[in-house]
Amino acid sequence: MILERFGYDRQGEIREVPTTLQKNALGAFDVSLAAMAFNAPAWITAASMSVLYSVIGSAAPLAILISFFFPMLVLALCLVYMTRAAPSAGGIFTFTSRFLHPLAGTVLGWTYTIACAAVTPMTALIATQYLQALLPGAHGQLAANLIGTALLVLFTGVCLYGVALTARIAIVLLACELTVIVGLGLAGIVAPHVATSTVSFFTPPAEWPVLGSGVLLGMWMLANFDSAINYIEEARIPVRTVQRSLLAVLCSVLVVYMVAAIGWQRAVDVRVLAAISENGDGGPISAVAKVYLPPSLCWIAIAVVVTSAVAGLQVSMTAGARTAYRMAQDGHLPRVFGLTNRYQAPWVSVVTIGCTATAFIWRKPLAEIDFYYNAAVVTLAFAYFAALAAFCGLMFRRQSAIRALLASALPCLAMGVLAYLMYSAGAAPADPKDLYQAWYIGAGVLGSSLLIAVFGRSGARAAGSRNAPQLTHGH
Repeated sequence: MILERFGYDRQGEIREVPTTLQKNALGAFDVSLAAMAFNAPAWITAASMSVLYSVIGSAAPLAILISFFFPMLVLALCLVYMTRAAPSAGGIFTFTSRFLHPLAGTVLGWTYTIACAAVTPMTALIATQYLQALLPGAHGQLAANLIGTALLVLFTGVCLYGVALTARIAIVLLACELTVIVGLGLAGIVAPHVATSTVSFFTPPAEWPVLGSGVLLGMWMLANFDSAINYIEEARIPVRTVQRSLLAVLCSVLVVYMVAAIGWQRAVDVRVLAAISENGDGGPISAVAKVYLPPSLCWIAIAVVVTSAVAGLQVSMTAGARTAYRMAQDGHLPRVFGLTNRYQAPWVSVVTIGCTATAFIWRKPLAEIDFYYNAAVVTLAFAYFAALAAFCGLMFRRQSAIRALLASALPCLAMGVLAYLMYSAGAAPADPKDLYQAWYIGAGVLGSSLLIAVFGRSGARAAGSRNAPQLTHGH
């Protein structure tokens, strides 16, 4: 079995991970669906599918498929291996800290926390935009700020009440959006309104840079499956649960986006879909819904983006809080961020992210949504780049030089793709006014992380390190 080479905990041998979070609260199903909620398929398709069609046309499924096999599956297998080697809710923070350098762990842990903290207000703003479309009496900037704040307060409370409630709510919200997204895609496949050749879905464009742009969009659509790692300390069989979930989530979102990418252009001409500008009306989801649903039900296309966005909101808050918690427990942040409440939730970290997100909603409203996209893209790219580098570092610790070089070949290529993503996010943004903005954000995040590394470490660092999960060897 190929997964045995990646340290897959097939027999569930690791059943205990040191933590003060709520143990044995989640099964593989809970972790998988909670992590999939972070991917937020409905609002991702509403915001990104038309852009993907405009870039690559009918070959959108090909771009998604390529991005799945490379680099996302490569990243997933690297994460599977490192999850066995160093099980921790800190995920990328722990991997870089243990397999590269403690300073790198602080920098990248903070970067990943910033990524989650950026997604939190972004999803609140997106949910607000669609709620305002559903509720005509709630228009205006002040109303938007108040709605966004209310959503953040509500889901901060949910996250403080314990991980089990967070997971259950995420599952319900995810079920709503998947029913619509996949249902409309299957309707297009089964009862098409547009004659489209199956060959066109997998025919590369004449210009290879166009395919590259499509693959980068595909990577963005498939991202965030790694949030499953943040639940490892609360899972019933920690390592096996997360390893299964990493692969299950990535494969599941591939199926969801492939069904949508194929079925939607069988329902509506791809040129029409490509010309749609998402503005709070559901975008391509709404266009396809109008084909198959009666007018009285077309509001569903807007409602599922709301459920999708708020699901992403609470899971991003949860993921960021658990990274900050683990950093504090290991002495890389002040100890206060590792405190838990009576529901064994990291309440200081949750409240900090909630308050920060609220401040950003009032400072960076919906009109500046591109700021959040750029922040999320560049920080996630940094985090994934570091995870791949940590895997290479671990290979050179455990294997001979030749085997380590061979094992690191694909991860290094994947790092090259991510480096190009970070470059293009700044040099070729979707909106020309945002030229270099992603680079400035990246520089700011790295600068702040270095300050955290120098001034923010806990005085109890040594004690935290002694309590950290111990490295275990995979198969």
